[in-house]
Amino acid sequence: MATAAPPVPEPDDMDCSVCHEQFVQPKLLPCGHLLCHHCLLSWLQSQDQALCPLCRCAIMNPEEQGQKSWQDVTDGFPTDLAMADLVGAHRLLKQSHSCCICEEAAATCLCLTCGDLFCESCRKIHLKMKVTRNHTVEDLTSLTADRVAGSQHAACAVHADKITELFCPTHGESICQLCATSRHRSCPEVKDMEEKVKDARAVLAELAATLTEGEARLDKAIQQLDAHLAQTEKQTKKAVAEIEAVCARLEKSVQACRHRLNKLAHSTCSDVKKAVTETKTCLRQRRGKLTSHKHVVQRVQEAKNRDTVSTMTPVMQTRVGNLDCSVTLPSGAKDISKVTVVIDAKAVTRIEKKSGL
Repeated sequence: MATAAPPVPEPDDMDCSVCHEQFVQPKLLPCGHLLCHHCLLSWLQSQDQALCPLCRCAIMNPEEQGQKSWQDVTDGFPTDLAMADLVGAHRLLKQSHSCCICEEAAATCLCLTCGDLFCESCRKIHLKMKVTRNHTVEDLTSLTADRVAGSQHAACAVHADKITELFCPTHGESICQLCATSRHRSCPEVKDMEEKVKDARAVLAELAATLTEGEARLDKAIQQLDAHLAQTEKQTKKAVAEIEAVCARLEKSVQACRHRLNKLAHSTCSDVKKAVTETKTCLRQRRGKLTSHKHVVQRVQEAKNRDTVSTMTPVMQTRVGNLDCSVTLPSGAKDISKVTVVIDAKAVTRIEKKSGL
């Protein structure tokens, strides 16, 4: 299923809701929201309950609280590498840098191929050299954080001067060509990174579709509950109107009867509204989780960094697989509850006669 590309986060969207600064090692919570690693740790240490500061969803099961240190709990949450890449690129574009060659003049451009910053003079030299003449160098003022993040290629963990171009499923590592012929020669299968990323993006597309369908189901359920509430309100108003009409006729002799009937009608409505509202709140929380995870999945799906995509995909597979996309409405929500009043016209007439009305 084709999905629209998610918008590139604005600078404010890269801010942690606790420290109000740009994310540092953003941790992905079970509800789909992000917090800096150190902010999450501080937040958990200062609270009696492990709840998200944004949506108040549980960060961990209450029965599990106390079994691990808050440091271990914080470390255990996955890092949103796609957001980390965007924040790093945004910081790079906003900060002043010196040319990496002459170290005197201010850098005005960035080589998207090798990641070096140059002044105008050194840029010309860089593009004249035989080994770098085909590099892509652009002005800092014309670059976006998304473009910079997408141009960054991870260096091999073993050979720092080499770029990871392959992926070893056996070890779950991104490797360079040299590693493939040496350390991973005996591995049964070494995939091209582009193939790995292509497979990962396909999985992410399925995850995004699953989350979108889940959102639609929850939206439909919420609409049903809204309709249920509206109909309940309508029936309540009708009932109250009937009660008022009867009580108006009997006001001189049965004032207390009017109050009792009104109380009964509102009490019945209150029980219905309470049950439906609680269910609606629960569904909204679950929808919030789906929406937050959908944003993360789409952000990873559109990430240009291949290692980020390959690393985050299994994380999001596990996360989305653990989310509850089902919709189960309370049995009473399928049948509109009606507040009804049965009026005995003969009894009213008898009361009127006895009252001399």
